[in-house]
Amino acid sequence: MEGRSKKDLNKEFYQYYLESSLQSMRYGLIFTTILFLVFAIISSLLFPDNVEREYYLRFGIAVPFLLFSIAVMYIKPLKKHLNLIYIIVNVLLCISIFMIGVTSKPTQKGYEFYYAWVMLTIIGFFIFYRLSFSALILIGSLQLFAYILATFMNGTFHTSRVLYVNNLFFIISMSSLGFFLTYLIQSLNRKNFIHQKALSENNKKLLSEIKERRRAEEDHHRVARQYEDTLDSIPDWIYVVDEDKRFVILNTALKEEHVRQGFWVDCREKKITNIYPLISDKTISYIDKVFTSGTILISEQNFPLKDKTIYAETRMVPIFKDRKVVQVITIIRDRSKEKEVEELKVRNTEQKEVMLREIHHRVKNNLAIVISLLNLQIQKHPDPELQRIMKDIELRIRSMALIHEHLYLSDNLDKIPLANYLNDLAMIILSTFTGKNVQLQCHLDPIDVTIETALPLGLITNELLTNAFKYAFPDNGHGIIKIILKKIEENHYVLTVKDNGIGLQDDFNLQNQNTLGMFIVRILVEQLDGSIQLSNDDGASFSIMFKNHVIVNHKIPIKF
Repeated sequence: MEGRSKKDLNKEFYQYYLESSLQSMRYGLIFTTILFLVFAIISSLLFPDNVEREYYLRFGIAVPFLLFSIAVMYIKPLKKHLNLIYIIVNVLLCISIFMIGVTSKPTQKGYEFYYAWVMLTIIGFFIFYRLSFSALILIGSLQLFAYILATFMNGTFHTSRVLYVNNLFFIISMSSLGFFLTYLIQSLNRKNFIHQKALSENNKKLLSEIKERRRAEEDHHRVARQYEDTLDSIPDWIYVVDEDKRFVILNTALKEEHVRQGFWVDCREKKITNIYPLISDKTISYIDKVFTSGTILISEQNFPLKDKTIYAETRMVPIFKDRKVVQVITIIRDRSKEKEVEELKVRNTEQKEVMLREIHHRVKNNLAIVISLLNLQIQKHPDPELQRIMKDIELRIRSMALIHEHLYLSDNLDKIPLANYLNDLAMIILSTFTGKNVQLQCHLDPIDVTIETALPLGLITNELLTNAFKYAFPDNGHGIIKIILKKIEENHYVLTVKDNGIGLQDDFNLQNQNTLGMFIVRILVEQLDGSIQLSNDDGASFSIMFKNHVIVNHKIPIKF
């Protein structure tokens, strides 16, 4: 890979070396051609009978090679092949040196011009042609070899060995000087080429870096512009401060408010305390806290303005760089209208609660009046059966009145604590049967239900407890009645009323019972979408499984 890279570098250098020397080569070859032609013409005109004229004509063979070398420089398609063309031209010139030398006789007058022409040809070759150093060595050696061979074959060596050696010495000296000068020139050009190449590559890298930097800056400006445009499109007041609490960005909505309030509009690089002299220490401490903790901070504040005071929600968000908070963006949203609406809703809710409590209170009082009327009626009718019926009705009404009393006293009008309600109801029923030797035990889990669930359960409990007190312990016998309320799973409950009395009849069937109490129990269990299970082991046991419903199938809680 390194050899291939070096070869490519050499090829690139010689191409550069040749192309950069084209102008000097062109001028040198043109000048040499003109000089040779002018000298030959002048010599022919002034000395037409000179015997050396024949050698001038022979040396004119170099002119076509010179003209061809000049012509190919102007032909663009051939420029990339100049190195090869000039090698061929100079190889042919070597042949010309050999042919002229072989056909010349050392005894002929003017022969010494052959030696001078060869020497000038060799020097001109090394000076004008910018070939690779290996090509120069090869062609220079061929020129020297052509001269040696030609002079050996034409008899110069045998005729005058001193002159032969002397001429050969000068030609070898000129060739060596040409090699040295060529090597020196090529070395300097190579260094210049490498230096320029390094500069070019560095310049390309620099241009690339500049381009990348400009692109990054453009991207940064575009993102910053988009960021600011996004902030400007938000109607909330938004500003960004740095660690020195100097403004970095203000969105358009806040700038417009600055104009209305008479504050500085161009606030960048200015401290927030200078722009807002009345800013609270609390706000400054919030900004410090966000810088320190790196967490979002949400608060509610009142902002006094010229014409009004607004209620706003302030949200401070940290902006990180390299895992460090470098800026804090504050978003201020005017919630004055929302606050008014919320306060109005609260007032309406409070008024509704007051009205509902008053309604429940009045319903309870009205039911109390009904109970009082029933008691008066009972006192006027001594019939025991009628008194029993009216007493049962009174207990049912009391269970309903107790519901409204609990709602009137409760903090939450949507929920009734079922355990408290059933316990109070059981105490009322127990007080009705004071002459019984019966112990009442309540095991009630704390469960909150709606009135739609509590009222049917109260009536069911009233019927089952009343029946237990009346029939479970005949002849005023001793016994225990238990009320058990448990949560068996999410929104699934069971209410059990059981006693250890004489139990139910063997053929007892809830569906076949025609008494009003059992009818009420059966209907109310259906309204609750619940189920009831009966057990007759060691006394009667009724278990009602139910769910807490707001409105069960849109039915009225009591419907017979």
